[in-house]
Amino acid sequence: MRPMSDERAIENAIVSTQMEGFEVTESDKKLLMKIIKKEITLDEALKKINSSYRN
Repeated sequence: MRPMSDERAIENAIVSTQMEGFEVTESDKKLLMKIIKKEITLDEALKKINSSYRN
């Protein structure tokens, strides 16, 4: 069995999230890719998301 690609892992997570009734934006997808590629930490991503709701 081959390992799952980063893109495939994100797509699976997105589909699962959408099945639960939540929306995943393009911005969310970009943040997920940055986390997986270790460009930012989960904490940094959460701070970015939270700051967008404070403004």
